[in-house]
This record gives sequence, C-alpha cells and structure tokens, in this order.
Amino acid sequence: MSQDSLELIAKDGLGSRCIMDGILDGPVKEPVFSMAARTLLDKLQGRWLALSVDRVGHHTVKKLFRALPDMDDQAALVEELSRGINRLSGTSMGRSVMEDCAVKEYLEGIAVWKNAVSKILRRDEWLNEITGDNDGEQGNPTGKKKRKRKRRGLKTSTEDGGEDDTEDAPNKKSASSAVSSIMEVMSVTAGAEQ
Repeated sequence: MSQDSLELIAKDGLGSRCIMDGILDGPVKEPVFSMAARTLLDKLQGRWLALSVDRVGHHTVKKLFRALPDMDDQAALVEELSRGINRLSGTSMGRSVMEDCAVKEYLEGIAVWKNAVSKILRRDEWLNEITGDNDGEQGNPTGKKKRKRKRRGLKTSTEDGGEDDTEDAPNKKSASSAVSSIMEVMSVTAGAEQ
C-alpha cells in the first residue's frame, strides 16, 4: 500500500479504527503484529508529524509508539516527532502525543527519555492491572472465565420445517392459562354488553 493511502487511512475515523487499530491493538509480542507495527513505522516515515497533529491520526501515532516492541524503533519515531516540536506544541493533539511519547525528554537526552518511557509503561501496566484490561479481558480483573447464561427458550420445529423459539413448558402452561382467562373475561364482558 502506498504511503499516501496509509496516511489517509490513519486520518480517517473508520479506517483508523478498523485497520490501524486492528494491527496496533493486537498481541504485539507475536511476531506478525510486531513486524506489522515495524513496517507501518517504516512506510509512514516522514508523515508522523502530520499525523500527530491530526484529530484522528494522533491516536495512531500513540498506539504505534506503545505497540513498537523495540526501544530503538520508538526512538526513531520520537526523533522524527522532535524535529517538529513547535508544530506539536501548537495543538492539543500534538501536546498529547508529546506527553505520551516523551518528546521533550528525548530532547534532554536518550537516558532521560528511556527513564521517562519506562515510567510511562509502568503506569500503563499499573492502570491495566487495576481496570482489568489485560489481554482483552476487559472488566474481568480476576482472569476467570465468565459463565454462559442459560437460554430461556427452547428451539422447536414448526410445521413448515423452520425453527421457533418457545418458552419452557411451565411458562407455556401459565401463558396459555393467562390467555384463556383473558378470553373468558372478554366473553363474559361481551355477553354482558349484548
């Protein structure tokens, strides 16, 4: 895919959500996803600054930074961003990218930047532990599997060969007795009116 097409996808709300997030939210420790993130970094080289100040594109930049498995790849991304620090500081999206990628710390030195990035990663891991967002198990901090609910209705065959959802047998009796009670009341009421 061309560099222009990838940039347009990253700037598009639906394209970014469906395609870029599919790559960057995957299990980044698996070789397929880490290679895809690295390829994305290379293909969009020179465009990261423009994406960082875009309303939708800045999400892709932040997610790519977290998805890159190698600190050297993260440094390459931040180096490109640091060349346009004035442009980044001019928008709220750019400032958000500067904070999440520790761009100012990169300008102070590699050691300071690595320390800042490790703090950011520890903070993110701590938040994930608290919220239970580990490996797609959202809202389930214990890691236990959720129980499946029992179905209320049973599927039965209809006369024409299709399937019909009906209620359980005890509920069916109570429903038909309720219907017959209503029918009796209606016939009594209809007889009284005549």
